[in-house]
Amino acid sequence: MKQSKPPICNVSELISFLTAYKVDSKNIFQTSRHTAILLLIYSGRRLHDLTLLRVDPNHCIKSEDSIIFWPEFGSKTGRSDYRQSGWKFVANNTHCNLNPLFWIEQTITLLNERRSSARSSNLFITLRGAAKPASRTVIAGWVKTIFKEAGISATPGSIRSAVASKSWYDNHPLDEILARGNWQSANTFKKYYRREVINCSDPTNVSNSFTPLN
Repeated sequence: MKQSKPPICNVSELISFLTAYKVDSKNIFQTSRHTAILLLIYSGRRLHDLTLLRVDPNHCIKSEDSIIFWPEFGSKTGRSDYRQSGWKFVANNTHCNLNPLFWIEQTITLLNERRSSARSSNLFITLRGAAKPASRTVIAGWVKTIFKEAGISATPGSIRSAVASKSWYDNHPLDEILARGNWQSANTFKKYYRREVINCSDPTNVSNSFTPLN
């Protein structure tokens, strides 16, 4: 008998926690981890993909009402004839804690000194010891601390599946879900990542603040 895939948490529960908790926007750790988890929730991309975001003018284009990242080559789905799509964020004015533009700017500003020390243009930089680009493991550790505070029993990498599954539950078109999360195979999503969503009754939707760009 084929075993069913275990259900995952509702992204809306995580968003509710992020909305309610107090973030010190001057604290480098709190700001970095908050920005990281917001970017994962908005984009539905992989944890590793956060390590590909840069703040130099060739990879980060800022305007009054948006921030666009063109990720460095290195995505799991990247190949010679395909690169990961761009990330475009616009403001979410429902709550300051959910506004990606504010938190991205704060992260860029607070990490400028360590970014310069590391001679790196990565958006996320390590916060302890010698400054260097933050790895997937480091960023996952930040996310894990938020999960613990929120009482969520899940791995940091499960956000990708949770975001896509929530969009599926909310009847978003499959093509839109695949484009948002940079999925290359509908079959892979359906077979391995689409899950039952627990307690999915909250209509919270953050997808309007993120757009994938080709």
